[in-house]
This record gives sequence, structure tokens and C-alpha cells, in this order.
Amino acid sequence: MAWIIMKQADQEKVIKAMENLSFELNKYHPNSQTAQYVQETLNNLRKENEKAFTGTFEYFIIKASMLRHDENIELNEIEEARFWDVSCLKDLGNDMFFGMGIGW
Repeated sequence: MAWIIMKQADQEKVIKAMENLSFELNKYHPNSQTAQYVQETLNNLRKENEKAFTGTFEYFIIKASMLRHDENIELNEIEEARFWDVSCLKDLGNDMFFGMGIGW
């Protein structure tokens, strides 16, 4: 399988969206596993090369949604919007997520 590498401009969009999400989660749910995982992934994404960036982000999309639901975190309107902003970027790297109906 050939990897589709995310463009630098798209990586920057992901980083910005993740920063916004991390900020809001740390403001309203600072001790949650979800907030910690978002920040940890953001730190990793900032260091990744192109191929690793795409894989890390794809894994994040799946795990963050499951983790949030497992913790039963109720997000406010702003946090929901930030999660949506991140999830909308899921197809920038490659098309692994078609048909999954990922919901936050």
C-alpha cells in the first residue's frame, strides 16, 4: 500500500485545529484522559515526519472519539465545535476513514 503524504499546509491546519481543541479541553476538562491524550498527540504531531504525521493523526481520530465516550465527558458547545474542526480534517492524509461515520 502506498502512503499518501499529507501536504505541509494541511499538516499546519491539523496542528492549528489540535491546538484549539487542546486549549478548550484543558480549560474545561483539565484532568481528563481525553485532554491529556489530545495534548500528548499534539506534541507528537509537532515532531513527526510526513508519513508518521498521517498515521499518528489517523490513529488519534479513532482513539480520541472512543476515549471521550469511555470517559463520559460532556462537551460544551465550543469543545464540540473544536472536535468537529479536527474531525473534518480526517481525509487530508488518505482515505482510510470513508464510511466510518466517525462522530464526536
